Amino acid sequence: MAKAIDFEKAWRQAYKKTDYSLIEPLLHKKYLSFDHRMGMEVDYQTEKSLIDTVSPLITMGPWKLLYENDDVYVFVVFSKHNDNPTRYITTMVTGHLEDGRLTRHEIVREVLDYDPSEGQDWNWEDYE
Repeated sequence: MAKAIDFEKAWRQAYKKTDYSLIEPLLHKKYLSFDHRMGMEVDYQTEKSLIDTVSPLITMGPWKLLYENDDVYVFVVFSKHNDNPTRYITTMVTGHLEDGRLTRHEIVREVLDYDPSEGQDWNWEDYE
């Protein structure tokens, strides 16, 4: 069974390199993703198109694992969006698993009014 760290590595590779080779074996055939902020549910092919579009515009920072068991994982992820001005976003990602494969992602995003790397032991350059 895949562990949350495997999913983190696979999603990071998808976003950073648009390389889906690690995530595809971890997905259940009925996989769907729902973004609560946008009110949009998408299948994997649509999600790949969205990732391909936004990945050049963002730097995904550290993932912090909040919870994991055999059925679910929950991460908080920070990202920097290279807009003008730069935007910082925190995302809570909940992954629902069936037989060790990801069946559903639920995503909640919030725009931050500060740089979450300030005063921390990490910086954005570590993730570029």
